[in-house]
Amino acid sequence: MIASSVGSGFTRAESTRLWPRTVRRWPTYNLFRRRAEPDLVCAVPNDFPVPAFVSGEAWTYAGSISSPSEAPPGFVAEIAERGAETRGFHLFHQLPATVVLEQAWRAAG
Repeated sequence: MIASSVGSGFTRAESTRLWPRTVRRWPTYNLFRRRAEPDLVCAVPNDFPVPAFVSGEAWTYAGSISSPSEAPPGFVAEIAERGAETRGFHLFHQLPATVVLEQAWRAAG
């Protein structure tokens, strides 16, 4: 018997979801920091438009990240990717480095 996708009951979209992604592209994110709340950061993929609420005096450009090793504490790539897909941006609170170290220490147990 020869396996065939004809009549298998799966649509093309369903069959592609069965296979995990093998290559993930890490987008460059532009970071914008809120002046009144410096821990609040908006990450926008480089190929996305900057949201209208970021314009003006309330926000300032805070650099960009082009690899996971450059990500500031509090930035979670998977969550940022989902935020970008649904909203076009990702808001997060940048954590102090000491908090991140404490969390890692606790997780290591």
